[in-house]
Amino acid sequence: MAIRKSVGSDPEITAISVVYDALRTLSPEAQRRVLEYVEGKLGLPSPRSDGEARQVPDTQEPPPTTSPQAAETEGSDTSEGISPVALKWMKRGGLAASSLSALFSLGVDEIDLVARNVPGENKKDRMHSVLLLKGIAAYLSTGVARVTHEQLKEACLHYDAFDTNNFSTHLKSFAAEVAGTKESGYTLTARGLTTATEIIKEIIKTPADAK
Repeated sequence: MAIRKSVGSDPEITAISVVYDALRTLSPEAQRRVLEYVEGKLGLPSPRSDGEARQVPDTQEPPPTTSPQAAETEGSDTSEGISPVALKWMKRGGLAASSLSALFSLGVDEIDLVARNVPGENKKDRMHSVLLLKGIAAYLSTGVARVTHEQLKEACLHYDAFDTNNFSTHLKSFAAEVAGTKESGYTLTARGLTTATEIIKEIIKTPADAK
């Protein structure tokens, strides 16, 4: 390789030119290896040793943070049998399996709603809670937040939330959170999942919501 050096030129500029010409045709990995080798041979401290840890590229996402509740979910005995998609939902919401076990029959083949009572001052409000919580029970068990008409009716009767004369009217008022029909069953929408999560957090009083 010919070294281009003009008389009287700055030696640092000349060195930069030489190094550039030598490295520019190499791959990034090869360029890095050459520079690291030269640094070692010259006994130079690596500029990455004290700055690399603090400088994170803009395109690199920060490591995900896991709440104590979500960390407890991973590897927990009570999380056995919970669908993978529901486990992700629990992690995002910071919900621990040990907390959810007070509301749902975790650890069995078919997870169901087992709360002693549900929020609501009247039958319509309790029906709303039952519908959302039963949807979550199915979500935990199968990964699909869907409850059949028979399952909903049975649960509403159990929690004193079944209003024979206004059942269909109440159901229509929940349309933003629940979709479906008597024949196909009722499935929680994205908004329904969000509302259900808020209700669950209120019931179990997670640290994030505790006042």
